[in-house]
Amino acid sequence: MKETEEKETTEYLACVLSEKELIDCSKALAKANEDLAQVEAKKKDVMADITAQQKKHEANIGALSRIVSSGKEYRDVKCIIRLDYKAGRKTITRCDTSEIIKTSELTQGDRQANLAA
Repeated sequence: MKETEEKETTEYLACVLSEKELIDCSKALAKANEDLAQVEAKKKDVMADITAQQKKHEANIGALSRIVSSGKEYRDVKCIIRLDYKAGRKTITRCDTSEIIKTSELTQGDRQANLAA
C-alpha cells in the first residue's frame, strides 16, 4: 500500500501579469470600450428611427380614429360659385351633392370682377 500519492489538478488562482500581458490587456480594454461606444451610438440611431416610425403610425391611427368616430373627413370637392348681381348674392354649391354650402352678399371685389369682364 502507498504512503503518498500525487495527482495533477487545476485551480483558478491570481497571477501577476508580465509587462507584455498588461499592455495587451490594456489594448483589448481600449478596443472593447470603443466597440461599446459604437454599439451605443448605433442603438441610439436605431431607437431614434424606431421612435420616428412609431410616432408616424400613432399619428396615422389618430387621424383614422377621428374619421371613423365622426364618420366624415375633409376632402377637396369641386364646387360652383354663382354670382347673382341682381340679388347681390353669391352662392357656393357642391358639384357632387348639389348642396348649397354657403350663401353671402357680393363683395366689392365680386362686383368689380363683373365690371372688368
